[in-house]
Amino acid sequence: MNDPQHVYDTPNPRGHYRALLDSLNIGYTLQDMDENILDVNETLIKMVGARRDQLVGHNNREFYSATEFARLREIALPLQEQGAYQFEFILPTATGERIPVLYNSFINRDSEGHPETINVMITDIREQKRIQADLESANRALSESRETLEREKRKLEAILFGIGDCVTIFDLDGKLLLSNPRGMQTRGAGAKPLLPLKSGSQKELTLSTAGGDVRRFLGVLEAIRDDEGTPFAFVEILKDITDQVRLGEREQELVRMRREIRRGVLKAEMVGVSTVMEKVFDLILRCAEVDSTILILGETGVGKELAARAIHSQSGRKAKPFVAVNCGALPEALLESELFGHVKGAFTGAISEHAGLFREAQGGTLFLDEVGDLTGPLQVKLLRALQEREIRPVGGDRSHAVDVRVVAATNKDLKELVDQSRFRHDLYYRIAVIPLVIPPLRERPEDILPLVEHFLRKHGKKSKRSSASLLAGLDHNAQQALLEYSWPGNIRELENAIEHALAMARGPLITPDDLPVHVLTGGKRRDEKPQATLSARSFEAERQVITDTLRRHNGNRTLAARDLGVSRTTLWRKITMYHLL
Repeated sequence: MNDPQHVYDTPNPRGHYRALLDSLNIGYTLQDMDENILDVNETLIKMVGARRDQLVGHNNREFYSATEFARLREIALPLQEQGAYQFEFILPTATGERIPVLYNSFINRDSEGHPETINVMITDIREQKRIQADLESANRALSESRETLEREKRKLEAILFGIGDCVTIFDLDGKLLLSNPRGMQTRGAGAKPLLPLKSGSQKELTLSTAGGDVRRFLGVLEAIRDDEGTPFAFVEILKDITDQVRLGEREQELVRMRREIRRGVLKAEMVGVSTVMEKVFDLILRCAEVDSTILILGETGVGKELAARAIHSQSGRKAKPFVAVNCGALPEALLESELFGHVKGAFTGAISEHAGLFREAQGGTLFLDEVGDLTGPLQVKLLRALQEREIRPVGGDRSHAVDVRVVAATNKDLKELVDQSRFRHDLYYRIAVIPLVIPPLRERPEDILPLVEHFLRKHGKKSKRSSASLLAGLDHNAQQALLEYSWPGNIRELENAIEHALAMARGPLITPDDLPVHVLTGGKRRDEKPQATLSARSFEAERQVITDTLRRHNGNRTLAARDLGVSRTTLWRKITMYHLL
């Protein structure tokens, strides 16, 4: 070990040693062989929460219970013959807390070799037990004489030896003065500071130890100052954070695994195998992990409410209510009452108090479908509810705090409505914190057949068929017809079509004859833009197509069937079903 001789030759060495000792995060006490405390450092004073006069001049037995002190003596006395020893114990504090610490003891002997005093270094190892070892170092001067200085040098070395971190001390020019064994082992022959000689320098380092092990360290460099605040040395401390880094990596892997499990649950709720839907699933899971307001965008029938329910069921609010309301289905006055509630007598017919959907969804999620249909006054009230997190019932004179996560949805272009001054721009930015776009079915044809299988299972359970006649699926031509159709009504229209086909099918497989006529006659229209209403075609629409075709052919079923692209038998079955005879 290099001899920091010129450190001891500087003025006021006693002050230097006290500055060194007090600058390091390690407790120190000097005691005689009878356990009487002769001196302590500031770190120990703070550690136990006492004053210096409550420690110095007192005996250790005053601070431990009789059982603890007996145990302390039982451990320490046999070790004192070694001269330097360490063990773990419990340090009592003024607040009654018992701190796990590492005692490093070094016996000072007189000129004849008799034990004189004991240097005790006390390291708080709570963080070490959680793989976060504290940065520790200490040094202190007690005498100006050469003999005392040499003794204090040994004490400083003993302190440094007991610290688990890599501690190295440099002079103001970066010359190595002192390093503990861990520092030498880690740094090897390197004698230069690894961090800039500037107080407060901090940096993460990757170092190869003398044993060839690659470890991660957090390096910190601080100035050591004398009684007047003038720097006279630097202490560089390298804290091994390898275990923390690896723990962080394992936590990230655990998060990824949990997300994959949740993705599997989500796919059981929302069917989709396309790349675009995989991105939607990923965004749904990320939305569930935060509490921000979500705006779900997409055409009618793509499953916006299903996505909202998925966000709720995967979030921390899943145990609380999920409340949905269609903002376009109610008149303004009724919708205001439904959302915010009303007091008794607020308007004609208000014979009792109504809490409203915001309060009904307390702690959970409120889904506002077709939010683009809100009128101006309701937009103002919704904005206030989102900003202030409180609502005022219609006719009420006081507000109620609400804790609700809002998920809104619309099939309209809200930005265009904002440009047209039909939707408040401040409300738009409030509800569109995280936009989630669900693409239409025509843009993800890979999802059509998996959705068909899902709807066959769903509606097949409702079928009155015997087990011997249950459907096995769709034949090739029926699958091709479904793939070629543009599905302007999206998933909702596809579900209706499959439910229709199940009702029409007579064989073990669904054939094109079992599908709705408009699906067959409107095929290969994926480039056709959806109608403004974006609504699914109903059975009534198919009935009208058949009626118009029969009228055009003057009731000739053969010509009508040919024009519709179905067999005469299928046409007869549909005529019977729709009572067109």
